[in-house]
Amino acid sequence: MDPYTNTREQFTAHLVNSSIPENASPEWKKHVERSKVLLDKLAHHPAMAPNLQQTYMTPARSKNKIYFQWDFVGRTLGYMYKVNPTLKNLGMAEEEAWDDALGRTVMTQQLILDTTKGALDTMTESTYPDQKGRHPEFGEEILELAKHLTDD
Repeated sequence: MDPYTNTREQFTAHLVNSSIPENASPEWKKHVERSKVLLDKLAHHPAMAPNLQQTYMTPARSKNKIYFQWDFVGRTLGYMYKVNPTLKNLGMAEEEAWDDALGRTVMTQQLILDTTKGALDTMTESTYPDQKGRHPEFGEEILELAKHLTDD
């Protein structure tokens, strides 16, 4: 995929529709499947509509927390795809990528489920002050998916 010509929608579809190998370990499969569902829900959240048909490298029209979580989850899924899905005989780089992906999954869960004046809102506002007080809600479906990201 070319980030200069393919849209965010196309990148999402590519990640979400990538097949899971038959020999994938249950742990790899679980994390990839959950991330794929969450990524798709984030991509099709109404707050992503202004960004979805832009090319991946075009600065987002709406730099909101939904957009940032979509980007974060998509990159996390990319890390997961770099790792041997059997999770056997991993080299150092693959082990680091897998550990990073798992850590990012925990961070995703924490950021989405934070119901206080959230860290995600604060990070968004500090980078883009025009977003102050303009934070779309994730919605029940995304919150429910986030709750189960790290379940066994």
